[in-house]
Amino acid sequence: MNFKTSQEAWEGLNAFFLNKSEFIFNKGLGAFVSGQVVMYDVDVKIEEPKVSPDFDFGNTFGYRKQKWSGLVNNYLDQESLGNFIGRVLEAENIKKQKNYNISMAFSNNHDHGKNCLLSLTAIRRNMYELPILNFTLRSSEITKRLLMDLLLIQRIGEEIYPNFTINMKVINMYQDPEAFCMFDSFKPIKSILEIECKKTHYQKKITRILRKFKTVDIKEIKYKVHKRCVRQLQRPNGIPLSGDRPMYAKELKLPK
Repeated sequence: MNFKTSQEAWEGLNAFFLNKSEFIFNKGLGAFVSGQVVMYDVDVKIEEPKVSPDFDFGNTFGYRKQKWSGLVNNYLDQESLGNFIGRVLEAENIKKQKNYNISMAFSNNHDHGKNCLLSLTAIRRNMYELPILNFTLRSSEITKRLLMDLLLIQRIGEEIYPNFTINMKVINMYQDPEAFCMFDSFKPIKSILEIECKKTHYQKKITRILRKFKTVDIKEIKYKVHKRCVRQLQRPNGIPLSGDRPMYAKELKLPK
């Protein structure tokens, strides 16, 4: 799959899972597991790895600054990151033709960490104009987590290159229907819904959950993660009152 920007990749992948679940199953590309659409061994190329600086992680997903700092502290060992950046910059300063592969393994510093981010490799090839950051993930939930992971890779790349591309390999990519409903806080899901003859089983499920989350009394919701979805979807109406707490992509940087 090819996309122009990181944000277009995030939007496009979420729309693909919503609209092409039957294609994924029928072609043997994935499965329906525990209510989630799962796709295996997904390769994604991003030409300009950029997240809009005004993307609001706070009012879309209910994230706070601790979410970003937790991601950075769990997956980035500062010494390893510094060594990685230094080695790549050294290779970039060589005057002759550049041709290298320099890798860094992500850490998993938290006891409850799931080891989703595996490795990052900086690649130069004589036949390519721009360098490539090859990003490998064990697993990726594509609505709440993927865009912040891509922002992390963007921030690392910005420490090294003025321009670069991303090749992303995801061993297990999935869309959780309840979490996906929060996409509606960014853009109405009905605006990306593609119906061929009639809604698929999965599209009907999404429509049903979204309708419920927008109208239900939050006290009736059992699971904490579902309560977060309800809170975000009902926030514009002040039901329940959660306030306006933006957190923009431009605020999220790597520590110096």
